[in-house]
Amino acid sequence: MYQKRLLLYCLAPILFISLVSPGLAAIKLVDTEMYKVDLYGFFKFDATFQDNPTNSLIAPRFAVAGSDNATGFTAMNSRFGLNIVGPKIPGDWKVKGTLELDLFDGANRNQMKFRTRHAYLTLSKGTVTVLAGQFWDLFSPLGPTTMMTNGYMWNTGNLGFRRAQLRITVTQENFNFALSLNDPTVPGAIATGMPILQARLGLTLGNKKQTKLGLSTAYGKDRHSTFGVESDVNIAGISLDWIIPATDKLIVRGEFGMGENLSVFLSRAGVFQDTPNNAFDGVKVMSFWAEILYKLKKASLWLGYAFENLTENEQLGLATLQNTNCIFSGIQYHMGGKVSFGLEYTHFMSGYLQVDDKAKTNQLILSVIYGF
Repeated sequence: MYQKRLLLYCLAPILFISLVSPGLAAIKLVDTEMYKVDLYGFFKFDATFQDNPTNSLIAPRFAVAGSDNATGFTAMNSRFGLNIVGPKIPGDWKVKGTLELDLFDGANRNQMKFRTRHAYLTLSKGTVTVLAGQFWDLFSPLGPTTMMTNGYMWNTGNLGFRRAQLRITVTQENFNFALSLNDPTVPGAIATGMPILQARLGLTLGNKKQTKLGLSTAYGKDRHSTFGVESDVNIAGISLDWIIPATDKLIVRGEFGMGENLSVFLSRAGVFQDTPNNAFDGVKVMSFWAEILYKLKKASLWLGYAFENLTENEQLGLATLQNTNCIFSGIQYHMGGKVSFGLEYTHFMSGYLQVDDKAKTNQLILSVIYGF
């Protein structure tokens, strides 16, 4: 309790400064020869309406069976971050630290708690950058354009998440390569004593270097036991990501991934227990999302599609959620002063193994955002 109060006392003056300093991309809190500290983030209000149930009103990812509509208002997707740049360290390395918090709380929409999203430092020199701390995965690193801040198409096409890691990146003119050791996160993977390994090769193409292609992979082990017999199940995946500008205003973005036992990356693909043979196997999965993003001076529009399919029927029980799909479209209008309004429509469809009726949900999200 004391730590929570201390955190609130420390953040209170920072939040006050942000409220009385509208219209800035970032707020400079400290700017000296030794240190630079910037505040960034946004306040975000979301109103969600849906005609049938999803897995969660505050983090919607797929449709579930039922016919009850729902309405929810929340500000928990608001976000606050600090960037701290310090003096160079011996060897002429540049150092930077980032702390980013939000208010997400799956248990209570009105008595929210601070939650750590990112907390990391970077050391950079020339073409080499070392990152240590909690940050996004290298595997499947992009994210869709959506008002569903904590739904984010996870379980329905989007794979990568964030976790503690040690990463090294080498950047050249037309490509970059990164390798990371990552926290195993789940109990079975922790029990193996092995980190999750991730790597990504990125290409930058075109005269303006705006076309970006990436190939990433992940590998780990996940230990399970039954009747006194232990076995390690692979965590393995490969993903292709792309950002392709068709014109100066029209961009095509997306990812395609496949693998097995990728639940650590917020996939629905976990571990299949073959009871008769006293064995375990990783559930195989295929994931995809893509969008067309059109940017105007005062507005952004997007249209996209996403799916995640568990591909091996023999690994699934009757009525298991096998396929999740969604079509999403939205518009965000920037009225000036870093204030914007967003409206997004999503149609979710979920298919269950050997069940004829699909679960379907129509969802509408209205967002009001003040960025700083």
